[in-house]
Amino acid sequence: MDDIDLKILKKLLANCRVTYRELATMTNMSVSAIHKRIKILVDNESISAFIARPSTIALKCISVAIFGNSNAKSMDAVSKELGQHENVYYVLIESGKHLLIMGYLRDISSMRDYSTYVSETAQISAPIIGITDIPYITTPEPLSIIDYKILKTLNRDARKPVTDIADDVGISAKTVRKRLVRMIENKLVNFTVEWTEKAENNLTTGFHIYLKEGTSINSTNQYLYEKYSENIITCLSYSNIPNFTTMYVWTRNIQESQKIQEELQTEGFKDIIPYIALSGNSYDCWVDQILRTK
Repeated sequence: MDDIDLKILKKLLANCRVTYRELATMTNMSVSAIHKRIKILVDNESISAFIARPSTIALKCISVAIFGNSNAKSMDAVSKELGQHENVYYVLIESGKHLLIMGYLRDISSMRDYSTYVSETAQISAPIIGITDIPYITTPEPLSIIDYKILKTLNRDARKPVTDIADDVGISAKTVRKRLVRMIENKLVNFTVEWTEKAENNLTTGFHIYLKEGTSINSTNQYLYEKYSENIITCLSYSNIPNFTTMYVWTRNIQESQKIQEELQTEGFKDIIPYIALSGNSYDCWVDQILRTK
């Protein structure tokens, strides 16, 4: 991977249906060059799938992150076991036997049972539980049966052309475009990619950043996005942990990651703890299963 691959990847993580033309304009490259780069990212398994799912807004569900140091002997075995749970959709294995487990809960009432299962299975004695910070949005209408059929055919092939979607669902291409635009505008769908850490020159580090009391998390995240724009992948913050954010960055090597850590230590944060991503595993969850029953 290089800087251009990172720009492409970030755009695909935000919306994997972005066109080759848009990506070419953004990177000042030709459409054929963009097509080739995405093919390489797929061939070397940096991108394992292009995913479409109903959003947490559409389903009125909750995205939860649970993380901490594991006492288990095999992180891979723990990841596979966690992936069998219907709520778990992603497990990130990091240095120091640190795990990040991402899951979708239908409602807050299942939090206790779910968090207990995850902490016991992952053997995390002191888990941190974060509810992903998502702005409240009122939707004009829920997903329709047609919307679900569209998302079903796109679930693991989200870059499928509109004409192919129309053939799969049995509706006109015009209707498909109209429904896709509506779902995107109302944030009823997530179009993203399953990304792994398998490519060469590809080091991902998660910096756990603890802020001082009274610091604005939104302003901090905006500042981090601007200052580390060439390396940052995303920042995760949580509605129930007001003074904490996790910044994930991409670098070519450990030296670049170390340099970012040294810069962060001059920013006046309360504490910074880095974890190097070793492998990430994506799993089908109940959100994917919903599409198969529609």
